[in-house]
Amino acid sequence: MAETLSWSAFEKKYQFEETVYLLTKKSIKLIADSTLKEEQFCSFAYNCHSFYGHILLSFDTDEMNKARGYYPPDWTYVEVEEYIPEINVLWEELYSPIEDEYFRIMDSIDDTLLFDSYSTGFLTCLRRIMVRIEREDLLARYLKTTPSVWTLVTEVDADEEDEERLLAQERLVISSVE
Repeated sequence: MAETLSWSAFEKKYQFEETVYLLTKKSIKLIADSTLKEEQFCSFAYNCHSFYGHILLSFDTDEMNKARGYYPPDWTYVEVEEYIPEINVLWEELYSPIEDEYFRIMDSIDDTLLFDSYSTGFLTCLRRIMVRIEREDLLARYLKTTPSVWTLVTEVDADEEDEERLLAQERLVISSVE
């Protein structure tokens, strides 16, 4: 069996954070050039799974969904890739090899600390990317958005309040190092 990299070595080898950021930015630009360009978006999420390394880009246009407590998959475009095939092609080409290697590692780990390091590292990177997207006002730069866009990094069956707290915590961490 091949040696398993630490999360930090994996992240560095695959430039995970920068790759996902650039893919997200390109995807947002593709949305801006698509039939969805007239939609007004109120929410954006990385709808993901930290065991598989799977990431979906979810967008919503119904501002009442936050008040209702609706999280993906109850959003308008839970998988925006289904509506814009170019996004799917982009991620398939550039992210799938990373996702496959990530899952291969996760599926073979029998060390709880290493397993936790990967799942926590994966989610923390996505949160840092989300904060970067917010700070760069990336959504409003390319898409029609509501004045206050709700952003989220969430997993299947996650505690959504905890997910929101962890994203808020990441905002504070990034603010404190600036």
